[in-house]
Amino acid sequence: MIQLSKILCPTDYSKTSDKAVRYAIELGRKTGAHVRFLHIMQPENIAEKTAYSYGVAPRQGKDDVVTEEFRQLLMQEKKEGLSAEVLIIRGNPYDVIVDQVSIWGADMLIMGSHGRTGLNRLLMGSVAEAVFHAVDIPVLLVKQGSKEKAFKEG
Repeated sequence: MIQLSKILCPTDYSKTSDKAVRYAIELGRKTGAHVRFLHIMQPENIAEKTAYSYGVAPRQGKDDVVTEEFRQLLMQEKKEGLSAEVLIIRGNPYDVIVDQVSIWGADMLIMGSHGRTGLNRLLMGSVAEAVFHAVDIPVLLVKQGSKEKAFKEG
């Protein structure tokens, strides 16, 4: 029997990662696994670090906090019994995700994928695909255009 106790779900609060979040919530609920939602902020660049050293306040970007919508969803799910947390780390998304899978000991990774193909995929790359090949645990990639079948009541 497959036993899941730790599900890692990276999120950037986009529509694509929202679908993966919903899969992680449902799977966590059905298996009793703890879900760690991972938000990755862009690394600081040398200009920002230099500005901070001269007293310039750090800029507050939209990716620096948990969105109100996500916070409310998580609070509601936790009230209903979901075991979950949010971890926010600054760094390169690929590196942070791969490191967290190993450091935390995740049993499964659930992440969104834009589903790009052809030239777009070649030019933009795919963090999801690179992570998929780098980790040694099951990975569920939820495509942006995936159907909502898993979320129907009944």
